[in-house]
Amino acid sequence: MSKFGEKEFKEQIKSGNYANAYLIYGEESYLKNHYISLMKKNILDPVFESFNFHKFEGKDTSLDDILKDAQMLPMMSEYNFVLVRDYQIEKSKSDQKLLFDFLSDLPESTIIVFLYDAVEPDVKSSAFKKILTAFDKAGTVVNLEKRSESDVAKLLVSGAKKRGSSLDINNAKYLISVSGNDMKVLLNELDKLSYFAKGSEITKDIIDNMAVKCLQARVYDLSKAVVAGNADNAYEVVNTLFGMKEDPILILAVIGGVYVDMYRVKCAKTAGFSYDDVSHHYNYKGREFALRNASRDCAKLTEVQLRKSLDTIMDTDIKLKSTVIDKQLLLEELIAKLILIARGVEYA
Repeated sequence: MSKFGEKEFKEQIKSGNYANAYLIYGEESYLKNHYISLMKKNILDPVFESFNFHKFEGKDTSLDDILKDAQMLPMMSEYNFVLVRDYQIEKSKSDQKLLFDFLSDLPESTIIVFLYDAVEPDVKSSAFKKILTAFDKAGTVVNLEKRSESDVAKLLVSGAKKRGSSLDINNAKYLISVSGNDMKVLLNELDKLSYFAKGSEITKDIIDNMAVKCLQARVYDLSKAVVAGNADNAYEVVNTLFGMKEDPILILAVIGGVYVDMYRVKCAKTAGFSYDDVSHHYNYKGREFALRNASRDCAKLTEVQLRKSLDTIMDTDIKLKSTVIDKQLLLEELIAKLILIARGVEYA
């Protein structure tokens, strides 16, 4: 039938012109669950929901059981709605054959949805491509990607208004940079901030004082302190992260990602391009703030310093994963080395 993004999927739900089979995947968990809820609301009569709605978790059931329910006739309703979460069809050739046979002769009174949410499919594998083709032929494939930063910011501005407060578009983007681009987290933060604002504007000060910082935002604070050579602030952030029981390997991965962002932006600027060009070349959709931060922080560093910093981060990564040396000590040593590199100081 067709391959949809969010816009087309939303329009289809609004029109009520449903396909009989869906495969839904993508980066944005909030959107996947939001649109499934809309489908349920529009398709099912609450009085007969227990008869016409069948939900399966992939790890807890067999495809045989799923397809038996999918072949049931609806009771006092137009559709029998079957939702299958995180069933890894691509792992079994026998399951694939069974599903392909079912999709080739779908009951008109059934809507079956295979949803990938907690499990991330390998979209480049030949097995998954065959599954996409089968669903595309029988119904609809939906890829719900991250919304752009601008779109999420507009949603937050509109959401603040609905909650009786106001939020400037620039402060909405600032909130994204502080709390990350997960829409469920952002809307929870918006609930809290709107309540605190008590009908007035959600200001930058309110965001700074009330919003929960994500790991990436804290690492941005760390990189900013490192580039400025402010050891006290840098170690304060590291101590905070350890106090929050953050995984040292994950902390290092985010530090590495921040330095990769800076290196990309630095190389782009050297070649006469902007960070917008970097965003188009790499996948920064919904994370445009990362490149703005990178553009700010990399200004004080040369390409040579950034390459040396990345080499040092790689060395620390190897030590973290292969030695019994205290992990906090290794990260503190890394911060010291990164500060020395930023200051242009040679060390043994």
